[in-house]
Amino acid sequence: APGRIRLTVGPGFLSVGTIGRPRASIETMRQAITTIRRLLRGERLKFNGVETRLGNVSDNPTPVYMTAAGPRMMELAGEVADGAMMLVGLHPKSIAAARKRLETGAQRVGRDLKDFEMVFITPTTISEDGEKARRWPQELFQPGQSYLTYPSKANLFWLREAGIDLPDDVMPDQISDELSERICDAFGLFGTPRQCLDQLKRAATDSGVGHVFIFPTHSRDGGYDMPLPEVEGFRDVIFPGLAG
Repeated sequence: APGRIRLTVGPGFLSVGTIGRPRASIETMRQAITTIRRLLRGERLKFNGVETRLGNVSDNPTPVYMTAAGPRMMELAGEVADGAMMLVGLHPKSIAAARKRLETGAQRVGRDLKDFEMVFITPTTISEDGEKARRWPQELFQPGQSYLTYPSKANLFWLREAGIDLPDDVMPDQISDELSERICDAFGLFGTPRQCLDQLKRAATDSGVGHVFIFPTHSRDGGYDMPLPEVEGFRDVIFPGLAG
């Protein structure tokens, strides 16, 4: 499907942790993305001493996007990938800081990011009880781990860029209702379907957000549950609101 496919490569979060594997390092990600891009261009490479190439490649190679959460991964995406799926929140200052990191990586190798696409991974909780939805920062992902530090503590880095300074070991009982509101406004879509529609429109207007990847909030045990409230909220309110 030339022109319709984007291949995404990430370091692994819940999936690799479930099977006891560590997340990929910066160097592993660099090697993987560089190798995959070369294969998609039809180049011949050696694997275990055997030279091979990928058959049936497209005239226009399939773009390879990188999932990035931390600042160093963000720089690597700007250096080696065709686009990035970025978990940085929706606050204008966080997005500006992330774009600078992408530019830093691109400048390291003399790249131009003019056609580099950014997709914002957006933590989302939609409920008709908007107040309940906006208490996400006061929840645990699993015993001993705040949801604010899932999938990594890089979340706190981008919140600090947004002016919300939290300790690395922050726990839910340290988050007041007022602070929870500020975090929700900075980091994703939280509230009623109408509130989330308004948040999404602000992100587009204030920061030029054009693409989002909805990341429904969940606990470790519920990581693969179907997010029906979010599906219904987008179907019934958000998509029609954006189209209008």
